[in-house]
Amino acid sequence: MKTKLCEYALEFKSDSGAEQTLLDFGLQLYRSHKPDSEIAAALWTAIEQHKLPAGKELLIRILFKLGAYETAASFFVPELLHSQEMCVLHAKILLRTGKAEEAGPFIDTCLNNAEQTENGHTATLKQLAQLCQLQKQGVSSIEHMHISHLSRILGLAISLGMHEAAQQLTAQGDEFVQCLLVSALYREGFTRQAKAQLSRLPDPLTLGSQQLFQQAAYISAEMLYDERRYTKASPIFEALIKQAPELSSARFGAVSCHLQETMDNLLRRIELYHPLQEEREKIFKYLNKIQQTLNIIEGTHWHTRWSPAQLRNMEASLPDLIN
Repeated sequence: MKTKLCEYALEFKSDSGAEQTLLDFGLQLYRSHKPDSEIAAALWTAIEQHKLPAGKELLIRILFKLGAYETAASFFVPELLHSQEMCVLHAKILLRTGKAEEAGPFIDTCLNNAEQTENGHTATLKQLAQLCQLQKQGVSSIEHMHISHLSRILGLAISLGMHEAAQQLTAQGDEFVQCLLVSALYREGFTRQAKAQLSRLPDPLTLGSQQLFQQAAYISAEMLYDERRYTKASPIFEALIKQAPELSSARFGAVSCHLQETMDNLLRRIELYHPLQEEREKIFKYLNKIQQTLNIIEGTHWHTRWSPAQLRNMEASLPDLIN
């Protein structure tokens, strides 16, 4: 059934805000279980109706951000590839859809045609070219790779679903490198794989006070929080507060754990003791105040937030990265 735009109130206050409006619209359709083809058709209709400039490029960017890679690929035409931005997107989509053999020569051509001046798009293309080489030839050592470069390459590999390349990059790495992998997986929404990888490591809090180890500990606490295991999560948040007092998100996490525990205890009290109506009303007032406080804390965005494409990764049933 074709989606009717009249069902949705789309308002574009400016061309600059149109992309976010359309992205929100696409996400709304996705959450309504519309197929990617129908989402693309509805987005394209909105773009045409509102006469938005560079419509095809805009559509491809939005579909990419929504994680609709195959559908985005279907809208590429040769004339769009004169833009470096579109070249990067096309290369990423080729890699994300498993077409590494096609992506390699395309990226090489883009780099050969690129201007001598280094820019963000050129740097990304070089990283993509390196990933293609890793996928094709493998890598025996990361000893000579600077850690910041390794972090960027690893994050790019995970974001593009290049699991083999990520394995090659981290297979011989120490605990620091393994924590990089945990962070990259979690950041891209591969929470199940991040949890599996964390389970193979010592408690990150015992590994040292480096920021990456603290980040791994924080991830473990967030996952416990999302599993409603507040008594397990709160000590990790509190330990992080002692190690890194400036980490405000850990403070919000700890407070949220205690509030959630209090709510659970009050609800159990109602279930176990069946209090009289007057006491029940008091308990529900407390519960309402606690929920309001939790809503305020949630408004600080202390918890990791994922993009639409990353949420798809979370929902997808993918094999563990490390066997």
